[in-house]
Amino acid sequence: MTGFDAAAATYDRSRHALLPDYDDLYGAAVEALALNGDEPARVLDLGAGTGGFSIEVVNAHPGAQVHLVDVSPKMLDQARAKFASDERFSFEELNIVEGDFGGGWDRVMSSFVIHHLSHEDKRKVFAKAAAALKPGGIFVNVDQVQACSQAVQDIHMRLWKKDVLAAGALEQDLEDGLKRMVEMDINADLDDQVLWLQKAGFAEVEVVYRNYFYAVFVARKAAT
Repeated sequence: MTGFDAAAATYDRSRHALLPDYDDLYGAAVEALALNGDEPARVLDLGAGTGGFSIEVVNAHPGAQVHLVDVSPKMLDQARAKFASDERFSFEELNIVEGDFGGGWDRVMSSFVIHHLSHEDKRKVFAKAAAALKPGGIFVNVDQVQACSQAVQDIHMRLWKKDVLAAGALEQDLEDGLKRMVEMDINADLDDQVLWLQKAGFAEVEVVYRNYFYAVFVARKAAT
């Protein structure tokens, strides 16, 4: 059983608890998906988990068809149960580093997954996302980032803990979240990730939101 399998049953509650700026964070990500001014028809959600990002997208774009892929079958089971009667969602168990993304997607997106990968695998996934998009397509990644120094990272951590507890998170949620960070996170510098996205083949890369060690990256493939 992976760490994601073990966390599946409580993932939705703990994610909201540990993101006191949840609405602003995902609001920025959904707006970034609409950067082209058109309605996304085919969307690929990498490491979709229980489908939290996917539901935000279809709430904003009811005509979107979203394909959720994840390495954890238990996470996908939670998503299937949540969207059982909704034909806009499809599901696939897939390792995003080794698996095939297909092609012709209007949007590719991911949320709090890629920071678990080695830096080499991050770059590989960015390149695969670029290749899978239509010309002019958009990749949006909501993820954790490493500060420019450990001193700044420590400040971010202290402020985040204060905000999480002030927003009503349980001490157990915070303890579990910190444990996962130690065991599973391989954060990368924000500027490095912008450079990797550019080298992956994206013509435009921007960070549209940041709060402590969370950021929303938007990368657009050239139209031709």
